[in-house]
Amino acid sequence: MAFLPGAARLQCSLFLCLSLSTLARAATRRHEWEVSYQFKSPDCVRKLSATINGQTPGPTIRATRGDTVEVKVRNSLLTENLAIHWHGIRQIGTPWADGTEGVTQCPILPGDTFTYAFVVDRPGTYMYHAHYGMQRSAGLYGVIVVAAAPGGTEPFAYDDEHDVLLNDWWHNSTYELAAGLVSVPMVWVGEPHSLLINGRGKFNCSAAVPGTCNATSPECATPVFAVVPGKTYRFRIASVTSLSALNFEIEVRRTRAHVLSFSAWFSFFSC
Repeated sequence: MAFLPGAARLQCSLFLCLSLSTLARAATRRHEWEVSYQFKSPDCVRKLSATINGQTPGPTIRATRGDTVEVKVRNSLLTENLAIHWHGIRQIGTPWADGTEGVTQCPILPGDTFTYAFVVDRPGTYMYHAHYGMQRSAGLYGVIVVAAAPGGTEPFAYDDEHDVLLNDWWHNSTYELAAGLVSVPMVWVGEPHSLLINGRGKFNCSAAVPGTCNATSPECATPVFAVVPGKTYRFRIASVTSLSALNFEIEVRRTRAHVLSFSAWFSFFSC
């Protein structure tokens, strides 16, 4: 067996040390989800929604660069197949975990369980959503937050952060919407009834079907993001809208504030 020159041996040793160091820091983030339909009132109007562990949006996945994320998903939708796509995750070495039903995996049948496992190799803000039928429009979505590895750097320093997840919302069932879109002639779904922030919005109950809207429901309470003067905040913004193209603005009154940066990856707010 031939020996490597001294410089090559040093490079290999350094690479091995760095690889082992990364592996030693990496963790496995395990989640167990049950997907089912539940009645929810995200904009104060009661509607059958696709939920994860009884909630919509689903739980936020938080991990650090290099971690492995494992999500055990049970399909309790009774009459629908299921697949979940991890939007923005590159799935290097794990294409079967991408969640594109009919392309990289067979769907999860009603009553069955499937475990997704993948490595998050880049820090940033991502999202996940259903990839079967119109389940995403029914509420099956959420945020993935990947922090920089220890010793890693962010483009800006900040004191705290908030997640902002945007979505458009219809009161019609997804079956009704889908049937209209494939009918001849096509029946357009129309403008969304509400726009949601972190799964919450406000519909005018006077325009709702009587008995379906409750303006005092805690499920449609206005989202609040607490900030402290003199602090800098990162807003992680993601959009899972089906049809709407949204502009996001921050209006500040009675205080000094300015946006340090705004892009698809980083948003910082100083007050």
